[in-house]
Amino acid sequence: MNYDYRQWIILLIVLIPSSLYDIKRHKINLWFIAVNLPCGILLTALLSGMPSVSEYFVRFFPGIVILSVAYLAKGCIGAGDGLVCLFIGTVLKFGYVLMSIFFGFVLAAIFGLIMLCLGKYKTKTRFAFLPFLTLGVIICGFI
Repeated sequence: MNYDYRQWIILLIVLIPSSLYDIKRHKINLWFIAVNLPCGILLTALLSGMPSVSEYFVRFFPGIVILSVAYLAKGCIGAGDGLVCLFIGTVLKFGYVLMSIFFGFVLAAIFGLIMLCLGKYKTKTRFAFLPFLTLGVIICGFI
């Protein structure tokens, strides 16, 4: 791991319960994420120094893109997923945020294809994305 292990632990303390909530209720607890956004910024400042405003903009860019997609293409992905990506950006650098999202999409696509092939899902079936994003973050923790 290239990061302080405490940052990964704090990130997972937020993401794992949020993932379980998303699986159970098919929504993300936005208050929980909103409270943890400033906590992520503070944690990063304490553990590795305060990033510049421009660095935070770069870190937040993937989350902003996902929020935009959620707004423009209603139903494809939820705004909560974009907010979670913003939270991840408070703790991880841009490359790790992108890799986490990439691995999350790949894992979700594999899961969706398996469920389609098994006849459990139809093409329009919605399922929680946050657990796959959390797995993407875990994978990045080992890279």
